Amino acid sequence: MKLTTGQTYWDKTAAPAAHFPLLNENHTTEILIIGGGMSGTLAACKLAESGKRVTVIDRAEVGRGSSSANTGLLQYASDTMLSEFVDRIGEEDAVLFYKMCLESMNQLTEIASKLPETTGYRLRDSIYYASTQNDADKLKREYGFLNKYNFPAEYLNHTQLLEQYEIDKPAALRTWHDAEVNPYQFIQALTEENLKMGVTYFEHTSIDMDSLNDTSVLTETGAQITFDSLIIATGYSNLYSELNGKAQINQTFAIATKPIKGELWKDNVMVWETKKPYLYFRTAPGGRMIAGGLDEESSDLHDDPELIQQKGQEILDEIKEMFPKLDVEIDDAWNSLFGISKDGLPFMGASSQHDNVYYLLGFEGNGTCYSMAGAAIIQDLLDEKPNPYAHIVRPSR
Repeated sequence: MKLTTGQTYWDKTAAPAAHFPLLNENHTTEILIIGGGMSGTLAACKLAESGKRVTVIDRAEVGRGSSSANTGLLQYASDTMLSEFVDRIGEEDAVLFYKMCLESMNQLTEIASKLPETTGYRLRDSIYYASTQNDADKLKREYGFLNKYNFPAEYLNHTQLLEQYEIDKPAALRTWHDAEVNPYQFIQALTEENLKMGVTYFEHTSIDMDSLNDTSVLTETGAQITFDSLIIATGYSNLYSELNGKAQINQTFAIATKPIKGELWKDNVMVWETKKPYLYFRTAPGGRMIAGGLDEESSDLHDDPELIQQKGQEILDEIKEMFPKLDVEIDDAWNSLFGISKDGLPFMGASSQHDNVYYLLGFEGNGTCYSMAGAAIIQDLLDEKPNPYAHIVRPSR
């Protein structure tokens, strides 16, 4: 399955950390991770740090799947508001889930602090604006819950939003402890650190999931991998049977602009909105802007470059309506898959079919943050330690 079409931007900004061999002979490991994107890379880091022997398998090249299409907005706030989760799963679990995300953002920031600055990891505030006047009331309710539980958030009315950020929308929430990142460079830099900790990598190696049993799995070329535990971190490449009726694969569009001189907007804040599907955008080093939106409920990616460019222009035109002074053109435009769940939560934890198989699938629009959380949850499950968040995101829910 194709994960992206068009021309992505991030994978042009760095060389891979290394080129890894195809696995063509039997292999034994303690932890087998399928998928070398953001989820698999973070899990490998977390587990290798704890002393586990880890092998990562990727069917293509590390970091060049869905992660290369990631727009790199990292936020503790979910696509589903805290207040909406309160209505959906109850206040206690809703607050726990948001605390999990905030903790994960802080953990990502700590990891990034030990990596080269070329990863583009920068702490940024986020502006989450009301697309309509009715949504301004939703944001007031949302702020009430965020404030009640001391999440880093501030409510901005129309006047404050216009004066401070020149955004002419009814209201907004400003949040912090958020960040932007070059996802491809982050994965490559963290892969280098993982190699130092003894993680083994194989590329261009596909797994035959039908061959999976309690202790081993075969590659499509017939090599056997024996493991103690297996982590499935394949992103949106497959909708596993355990998720039937719980999730679906959709698609979205994104752009990277040509460089622009000067500050694009105040503090280079990351911007997104309450409307669904929503517009989202941020700045990037070199005076570029990264933006996305126009989600479609289909997993059939568009191959027509002109259509992808047209969708990208629609995204850019919407941003220009907000900031009329912007003189900017598209450099790269792409179309990519992403996963959503019916309850707005990712799938992270033990399989109901195999005791030693775990899912690390950051479905919904906050995948990197979820992947960090999921890596910690799986580590606790492997070590038989209690985790306060595991029950909320367990795949069998």
